[in-house]
Amino acid sequence: MSSHIDPQKEKELVELLMGLTNYADLDAIAVVSKQGVKLAYFATEESDADPDLMAAVSAALLMTGEMAADKLYLDELYEVVIRGKGGFVVLSHAGDFLLMGAAKDLTSMGLAVTQMRKYAREVGILLSN
Repeated sequence: MSSHIDPQKEKELVELLMGLTNYADLDAIAVVSKQGVKLAYFATEESDADPDLMAAVSAALLMTGEMAADKLYLDELYEVVIRGKGGFVVLSHAGDFLLMGAAKDLTSMGLAVTQMRKYAREVGILLSN
């Protein structure tokens, strides 16, 4: 966790991330700023995700996704989903921050996208107060 948020919000953020893992089978979850600075990170023991790389990549994905949504007249960007042979990554807006989740199990992608959207709103509300 970062020291950029107060301890009470930090505790609530951890509880939110843990709650998300109850509903979506994600190997790694990060809350990052739109500039790619990590605020929170959680990963399973099996995960080999690099938290700093996840944070940096999220900023690049967001910028590319927002540009594509704008150029294609898609209105507001909800999330960016990257799917490869070995898994997927979901990046959702969380107010002024981003919620990023990654998993290797492709069968859980639909549920993960839905739950990430829900929890991203909650993270945004928590961090905006």
